[in-house]
Amino acid sequence: MKRVLMIVVVLVLAVSAAPKKPYDPSLPVLGTTFHALPAGTGRRLVEASCLPCHSPDILVQQRLTEKQWTATVDKMIRWGAVMKDSDKPAAIVYLSKNFGVTNTFTPAKTRPVGY
Repeated sequence: MKRVLMIVVVLVLAVSAAPKKPYDPSLPVLGTTFHALPAGTGRRLVEASCLPCHSPDILVQQRLTEKQWTATVDKMIRWGAVMKDSDKPAAIVYLSKNFGVTNTFTPAKTRPVGY
């Protein structure tokens, strides 16, 4: 037990003594929300079902086919997302149209919180 504690202390000291990488203070902080979902049929369904757990930025960066969006929506429903079966087709069409394989999203550089 003492040995494990000593190893943990040494590791903590080593990590805290490591030089911190400077980050550009003009960059937004990690976790900043940059996007709103685009207008269109299905937007409100996606907002109601996806945004309670995810930022719009998670959706915006996807490039999934309709088949992949179908599997993703089904998975999210199994994991607790609330969506009626009758609403799934409209949500999948919206996601596929806006965040499909032709999506041209470019990620933004960010800095960690605290820098």
